[in-house]
Amino acid sequence: MEPKFVTKPAFKAVGMFYLGKNEHQEISQLWGQFNPRIPDIKEITDGAFGLCKPMDENGTFPYLAAMAVKECKQPPAGMEVWEVPEQKYVVFPCTLPTIHEVYRYAFETWIPQSGYEYNQGIDFEYYDESFDPSKEDSQLYIYIPLK
Repeated sequence: MEPKFVTKPAFKAVGMFYLGKNEHQEISQLWGQFNPRIPDIKEITDGAFGLCKPMDENGTFPYLAAMAVKECKQPPAGMEVWEVPEQKYVVFPCTLPTIHEVYRYAFETWIPQSGYEYNQGIDFEYYDESFDPSKEDSQLYIYIPLK
């Protein structure tokens, strides 16, 4: 599993928020609620993002199922805006069935052996326009901020 390195410019994302440990597939449920609401979002500039801020000591983390936007002064009802700063990332390809395994590999094996450190910023899943959730082998990408 060879990752690549990219520097992604800053962007804004609008989406629906979740806070928890995802113990009962709440993030999948969040996407199920979010997807029908995507047409409510104006000025979409890119694919979909699953934005994730660092876990606290209890394993709870903030997550946003979102779309990147050009600008958003007032998000649709029930949504919020996150600003993601420019950052250097390591990027791992994966599929929905392998997402947890790839995250575990990245944080428990790759980063400790890489000479890099996790930057405690926003990591995210990126679903480009070719992603098809009905196909198990459809590829998405995990971006992890490094320092």
